[in-house]
Amino acid sequence: MEDTNHQGNDDNAENSGDIADESSEIAAEDSDDEFEDNDWPHYDNLYEETFQKIKQNDSSITIVCIGLQDSGCFFNSIDWKEDGYCISNNTHLKRLQIIFHGRCLGRPRGEHYILGEEGHNLPTRQQLRDFFLCIYRNSSIDTIEIESVSVDDEFGGGLIEGLCGHPSLTRLGVGIKYSMEIEAKWGSIGCRALGKVLNHPRSKLKVLRVSHSDLDDEAAQTLSEALMGSNVLKKLDLSGNKDIGSVGWQALATVIRHPNCKLTSLSLSSNTINDDGVSILGWGLSGSSVKALNLWSHKINRVGWQILLLHLSQTSLESLNLRQNSIEADVLALLGSIRSLTSLNLSGRPAGWQFLFNSFQRSGIQLKKLDVSCNQMGNEGIAALGSLLGNTSTLKMLKMDSLSYTGWHESSIITSHGWVAFFNALQDSNFELVKLYLSDNNIDDDGIQLLTPLVSRMSTLKNLSLKDNQSVTPTGWLALSGYLRSPSFGLRELLIDENNHNDDTMIAFTSALIHNKTLKVISLGGTWDDDTDEQTGLITDRGWEAVSTLLCNKTSILDTYNSNHTLKYVSDYYSDEIRAKLLPYLELNDNKDKAEVARQKILQTHFSSSDASKLQELLDMELEVMPSANAWIGKPLPIGWEGKQVSGLSTMFNLLRRVPDLFDSNAQKKSTAKRKR
Repeated sequence: MEDTNHQGNDDNAENSGDIADESSEIAAEDSDDEFEDNDWPHYDNLYEETFQKIKQNDSSITIVCIGLQDSGCFFNSIDWKEDGYCISNNTHLKRLQIIFHGRCLGRPRGEHYILGEEGHNLPTRQQLRDFFLCIYRNSSIDTIEIESVSVDDEFGGGLIEGLCGHPSLTRLGVGIKYSMEIEAKWGSIGCRALGKVLNHPRSKLKVLRVSHSDLDDEAAQTLSEALMGSNVLKKLDLSGNKDIGSVGWQALATVIRHPNCKLTSLSLSSNTINDDGVSILGWGLSGSSVKALNLWSHKINRVGWQILLLHLSQTSLESLNLRQNSIEADVLALLGSIRSLTSLNLSGRPAGWQFLFNSFQRSGIQLKKLDVSCNQMGNEGIAALGSLLGNTSTLKMLKMDSLSYTGWHESSIITSHGWVAFFNALQDSNFELVKLYLSDNNIDDDGIQLLTPLVSRMSTLKNLSLKDNQSVTPTGWLALSGYLRSPSFGLRELLIDENNHNDDTMIAFTSALIHNKTLKVISLGGTWDDDTDEQTGLITDRGWEAVSTLLCNKTSILDTYNSNHTLKYVSDYYSDEIRAKLLPYLELNDNKDKAEVARQKILQTHFSSSDASKLQELLDMELEVMPSANAWIGKPLPIGWEGKQVSGLSTMFNLLRRVPDLFDSNAQKKSTAKRKR
């Protein structure tokens, strides 16, 4: 079991209202309404500290991950009933995940332990029953996932059925998403149990995932019947169930087309759908309320795609994921007929870009999100994209990672000339991006020079990634540092590691960030050599010292106070010695109370020793100011403060000993008059 320390809204009061209206919609779309890979911590061990916090109902622990292992180390030998009881009484937990780590040793390949099976180190059925009976009583958990665990149909169904009418559960996931070696047959019995949860009068379940669980036609029919009775469920993920055939797709299509069905999101990635299945599915979608469709990685042929896309043109579909599909260019151009489309993922397709983007421009589609990463686009394709985006005013997220792989055919590689043409096409555009990803490309100094004024006028931009663009020299990165000083700069995350930075780059960046109060993450540093396990960049201790000074300038109390108290992450590419110097400041900055962060840095830097000379700066203050300064030094820590802390009481005591005039009103008047003379 492990915890993830979620502080809720980690924005301080200084910038709590700084997100533009344009970014709110993207933030909502990227929230964890669906099961994403990065939603969950994946740790094997249970720490006693975590367990104690759960028992104490600590508000900082909102995610619990129970890692099962076949080695007997699972759950740290803590009793399932006791632990379940603690979870049942906790009022702050939001997510619970049970995940199996690793193959089951001790059995022939192809044979796997089943959760609840007797005679091995995994929990027995009775232990699981005891545990889940406690979970059922918890009234704060909104998400439960059982991942990478083989659950037999009957026993798993019994466990799931106990969730009927759960007061807070809104998301439920079962399957083996992270381990394809483990068999998890989730048949009709399990699906009927899911149906009872869905159809319970008090059900609040909005998101259901049954992925990679060997669903067949019978199970799909059973689940579809249950969906008909739910007026709450909004998102359904049936990815990786390759045994569903035409009968199962017909059952699902009939349900999603029915007026009573409230589904808005459907994920069917990595399934086996033939032409008949695609035609049936398209028919169902054309009369449905589905707004988001995921068909990642399918081997549908030309005719199948034509039929499906023609059906989709009759829908009000807004989001479509066609990642890693081979679709011929003229067929793909049919996407232009889906006039309601606002979010499109086409990463991992090989060709036809110019034709596609030109068709989009003719149809007038106004995208909000576009992902074309990992593609062989070439200079002509990216020029067509630049022309399309130059006339787009709605785009909020643009993802263009890994478009210049040198192993592709020469015509598929985007050269420096292509990037320059692309950025030039956008110079007069008026869209305001929130997220821009340009990692692992062939962008050079000329490209960075054109990108800088483009992003400098985007006050809404919150995330920018330029990782692994090694054609940019340190001179090019110096140009980008000017963006950090821009009045419209509002980034929260800037990823520029695995590049050719040097000490001058670091000094320029840190100098620009001294007074910045928005940037929380900046990834600096060079590349990492896996053979030597060392950094191969050009940054020396001089550059890292500039980062340390940015976080805590020790020159004076005022300089320390005016240091950067916002950055929480700067790099993984530094030595243990540098890490030991930077980490305490970064951990301090993770706290929301920035006034207390500044106070702690001052106390730790200037007053943590017994050196009396450290008090001189305070002793030189006007006498009238000293009571306020003294109260500031000795004030108690705020409620909920975490991490390293230094009490100011000893400093306050030493100051009072050296200024007895503070306790004599007549002496104060004389001292004040003397100081004025």
